[in-house]
Amino acid sequence: MLNMIRMELFRMFKTKSLYVIWTIFAVLMIVTTALTAGEMDAYSLEDRQQNYEYAMEEQESGQVNLGMDVTPPTKPGEQVSVFDMFFANIKGKAVAVFMIIFTILYSTADVTSGFVKNIAGQVKNRGLIVCAKAVCLFLYTVLTMMLFFIVQAVANKLFFHEVILGDKRAFALYFLLQTILHFALLMIVMCIALVIRNNVVSIVIGICLCMNALIIFYSFIDRMLAKVGLENFHMINYTVSGKITLLGTEITSEMAVTSLLVGFAFVAAAVCLGSFVFKKRDI
Repeated sequence: MLNMIRMELFRMFKTKSLYVIWTIFAVLMIVTTALTAGEMDAYSLEDRQQNYEYAMEEQESGQVNLGMDVTPPTKPGEQVSVFDMFFANIKGKAVAVFMIIFTILYSTADVTSGFVKNIAGQVKNRGLIVCAKAVCLFLYTVLTMMLFFIVQAVANKLFFHEVILGDKRAFALYFLLQTILHFALLMIVMCIALVIRNNVVSIVIGICLCMNALIIFYSFIDRMLAKVGLENFHMINYTVSGKITLLGTEITSEMAVTSLLVGFAFVAAAVCLGSFVFKKRDI
């Protein structure tokens, strides 16, 4: 198992798309911060108050809208913190989209190139190859989130002229939970890519998850369950993409525990299903 992990790590860090996607991602975060700074400079105090109320209403309502939106929850008169921009970009799924694209390219690269055939014959349990990929993608998730934090801090210094982290304890908890939830999302996408074996379709499905395109389906499930008496049940509260969007800046113990349970449950299910399919399929 350790040899497979080392092999997958070597392959991942030798993949050119890793550095290309990281570079594009970093540039986009800097551009997003520049645009946000330009907008906020043009806003009056009243406009900033409206933006703040809009951002807080979204958090409190627990509703998820279709599409992507980047609105930092900065109080009027206060400087935009790194936490504010980090939260806004995470909630807007800008980070998740780039991570999904790399995950699909990395997960299927050895299958499409035929390299995996040489390895599979030397491994008793081919499902362990999927587990090794999962370990590498966890490291990738952590590194990407750390890169995002560093780039965002630099961007704040460039365009807001100072680096204010915000509530450090809340930021650390939010960072941890979002790292786990994003890893769970990548496991789901990896499983989809291994089952479908079509990069284009897998990327489209992954982006649809980021764009909250399934909220129509979730609403249908909610209505069906309401008819049998489960009126307060909301499907999106128990999905990874839903948790990524709904997790606010003020995290209660219940929200933290629920996010962890949802994240770990989907990681386990996706890895098990991906391993089973990979083990049974003729490669």
